[in-house]
Amino acid sequence: MFTAIKNLFRFSKKEKDKNIQVSNDLSLLISDVHSHLVPGVDDGSPDMDTSIALIRRLQNLGFKKLVTTPHIMVDLYPNTPEILKPKFEELKVEVAKRLPPIELFLGAEYFLDLDLLELLSKPDELLTFPCTDPLNGSKLEMILFEFAFHLPPNYDILAEIVFKMQTSGLTPVLAHCARYPYFHKDRSELKRLHEKGVILTVNAATLCGSYGNLAKETALYAIENGWVRMICSDTHAPHHIAAVKELESSPVLAEMIESGTLLNPGIGLN
Repeated sequence: MFTAIKNLFRFSKKEKDKNIQVSNDLSLLISDVHSHLVPGVDDGSPDMDTSIALIRRLQNLGFKKLVTTPHIMVDLYPNTPEILKPKFEELKVEVAKRLPPIELFLGAEYFLDLDLLELLSKPDELLTFPCTDPLNGSKLEMILFEFAFHLPPNYDILAEIVFKMQTSGLTPVLAHCARYPYFHKDRSELKRLHEKGVILTVNAATLCGSYGNLAKETALYAIENGWVRMICSDTHAPHHIAAVKELESSPVLAEMIESGTLLNPGIGLN
């Protein structure tokens, strides 16, 4: 614990040592790549009016593209493309009626378990989204997945799933990599995932400290080491968008934007 506090102080000091007067233009991100905006399908937006209000707020921050990613978790949120696609189309119709133009994509946040392994036997039926890597122009088809929070994943299953994704032409994207408590003490698996080609993402709320000091420290450590290539809102409710707004004054985000390594601007380009 003392080491964790010491590291957090080190990163906090580094943040303070940078230009305090940072004013980030969030429209440079162009895209948000993790949200729960399809109404009534998971723990995100409960209804259409809420979805419209959340999308309006994201637009007001400068986002021009949104990938909404409902949970697919057999026991808790047994969603399928057949369930989600019609509801997503309803959302697109309402957005076109009630808001300025914005590009919407339907992905999913897949829970890593044996059911996902089975779903990967039919990769063409998965909910994925396109991206062009701004560093090298490579065309990627991305799939978002998550772990359980209370227990680390079965690493044999994880390795098989990552392998199947990649051999199916998909780029694995790990949701909110700094929020898993088992990575706070041992970050070696995050490094291994990065080295295997898994894209790591960090939520805005994590960088703002909403999930505690250890989660923020882990996020900063992963960013410092160049493992993180996406910043996401993970919007379920207005407070997640408020966290994105806070990043307007974040020196860490300023450095990531300047580096040109963020994948957010390449979403939807193929």
